[in-house]
Amino acid sequence: MAIVNKIILKGSKELISKSRSRGSFPACFLILGVLIIASTANSATYIVSEKSDDYSIQSAINKAMDGDRIIVKSGIYSERINVTKRLILRGVDTGNGLPIVNANGRRDAITLIADGIWLEGFSVINSGSASEDAGIKVLSSKNIVRGNILNNNSYGLFLKNSSYNEIKLNQAWGNDVGIALQSSRNNTLMDNYAASNSFAGIFSGNSKGNTIKNNTAYGNSWVGLLFNNTENGLIEGNTAFANVNAGIWVRNSKFNQITGNNASYNPIFGFILDRSSNNTFSMNTANGNLDGISMDQSNNNTILENNISQNEFGIYLDGSDKNIIYLNNFNLNTINAYSYNSSNQWSSDKEFNYLYRGIISWSSLGSFWHDYQGGDAFDSGIGPSAYVDE
Repeated sequence: MAIVNKIILKGSKELISKSRSRGSFPACFLILGVLIIASTANSATYIVSEKSDDYSIQSAINKAMDGDRIIVKSGIYSERINVTKRLILRGVDTGNGLPIVNANGRRDAITLIADGIWLEGFSVINSGSASEDAGIKVLSSKNIVRGNILNNNSYGLFLKNSSYNEIKLNQAWGNDVGIALQSSRNNTLMDNYAASNSFAGIFSGNSKGNTIKNNTAYGNSWVGLLFNNTENGLIEGNTAFANVNAGIWVRNSKFNQITGNNASYNPIFGFILDRSSNNTFSMNTANGNLDGISMDQSNNNTILENNISQNEFGIYLDGSDKNIIYLNNFNLNTINAYSYNSSNQWSSDKEFNYLYRGIISWSSLGSFWHDYQGGDAFDSGIGPSAYVDE
């Protein structure tokens, strides 16, 4: 048997009636109980085990109906899985680790085709090596993919033409690319860990309106997080350490909010804006890189309230114009700012009130430069001379 157990869950009017008459449940619990029973009415739970004669997750999927649940115990499942129904697939560590789905080097291990799937708790390994092969491939929308481990795949987790998915708490390591979005919109990638992948930890290409938040990219062989042709995204609170070329790379992208990220101790670039425009880059941290922020042919971006310290170059601009750069903290960089063939605005385009030595004043504001030499003739806390001469 492929299925060790099938459990039918149905609502029971008799149970509800008895619970009410005996006063077994407080009113709030009774209401909750009714909702749970109603939500599981006529659904089935399948349990798949390695110890059965024909253990197969796909067999359970084929038997199941929309709304059913499949629980998979510890074991190695050497199969390729296509999920064509709205199901819950839940891997459970029953003593020997999470269940392992092994594609054995053939195409995708798990493919989500239907909308509204919940996939959680699997170790997914050994996809094929073709350009779009993946441990988990998502070709649908409104799915939840969380708590999975992805290793030795071409893409660990790959979303293509997908929207409104929640990708959370996954670990992707030892793949070519850990987690990727391609031509996808309005997805949330949150609290994932992508490390030691041979190209990128997290990649977004030709995608719009996605939230990439609180992820960690560590020790990837090219870049921690790479955004190419990405628009109207929120890139917030991510950590990118010790990636070989760059922590966070934004290329050919526009109208993104890039805020509260930490890209530190990457050998070359902390952050790089490459041919990108109209992004807001704020409250980020870059320490201990060659370039804290590098801007190459990038225009009309707003760079404000970032902490850039102890890099060789705090900010390095090449062929970048009409950026507004102010209220940043440039501290203890070997060269705080280097600008070549660029023309930018180094103070705010409006006045702010600020407190200095007990006096509230109004002025447009620049950035803090630890080695500023321009003096303060009016004792206003603002230097009258420009720090960067473009």
